[in-house]
Amino acid sequence: MSVPKDTELQMLEDELRTPLSQLLTGTASSYDTARLIRALQPAFDELQQASEEDRFVNRNTVKVKRPSIFRLIRSQLSSYSRMYWLASLLIFGMLLLVLPTSQGVSAFSVGTMFSIVLPALLLASLAYSFRSWNKEMRMIETITPYPPALLLIVRTMIVISLNLVFGIAGSIYMNVKVTAFPMLPFVLQWLSLLLLVSGITAYVLMWKGFKLAFTFAAVFWIGWNGLMQRVIPLWEMSYSRHLAELQLSAVIAGLVLLALAYKRSFGTRLLP
Repeated sequence: MSVPKDTELQMLEDELRTPLSQLLTGTASSYDTARLIRALQPAFDELQQASEEDRFVNRNTVKVKRPSIFRLIRSQLSSYSRMYWLASLLIFGMLLLVLPTSQGVSAFSVGTMFSIVLPALLLASLAYSFRSWNKEMRMIETITPYPPALLLIVRTMIVISLNLVFGIAGSIYMNVKVTAFPMLPFVLQWLSLLLLVSGITAYVLMWKGFKLAFTFAAVFWIGWNGLMQRVIPLWEMSYSRHLAELQLSAVIAGLVLLALAYKRSFGTRLLP
């Protein structure tokens, strides 16, 4: 293949100069842009009118799915990793292994173990649940169809429900292993503290945020267990009736606080 000569290149440039010059255009001015927009405006108006008509028709003919609390719960359940569920089951399994199951075992001593472990597991689960709850996540959650505070309450309810399942399973386990086990007083003992700690956490969470709620719940959990260890021996034989009344009041108070926190979550868009 021969290399083209300079004369041939010059002839090629002369032939292409005229058609290429017709393709070159100048930079569009603001006047040209405004004129183009005015020319296209009628087409824009027609597209906007057609879009509004389609939206009106779809609104009356297509059934829109409203946000569902059950769909929200399913989505939040999927946000917990398998390691979280496995770790929770492992801790609960270890608790069952160390429980005394000999005949004549004190139901109060076993209930004290549940009153210590279950709220502790609740607080640890809440800390894990809210580990990614920061300013950036709150900004993202503001665009969801659910109030951000409702998301927090749902996460709290999931953790509470898990610990309730553990407590019920442990109670059934003790009832099977120990003959004539006082099931009702035992359940009332750990349930009262668990629900009250849960209610305090959820209620304070809606007003002051997670850090203060966690602190309040931890302090109350420690104080309650310390108080029970000191007060109950002083009541001697008559403590059973007074203790049952106190525990039942704690259950009611915990449920009321949870209900107030749930109601509050619908009116709170962003926690401080």
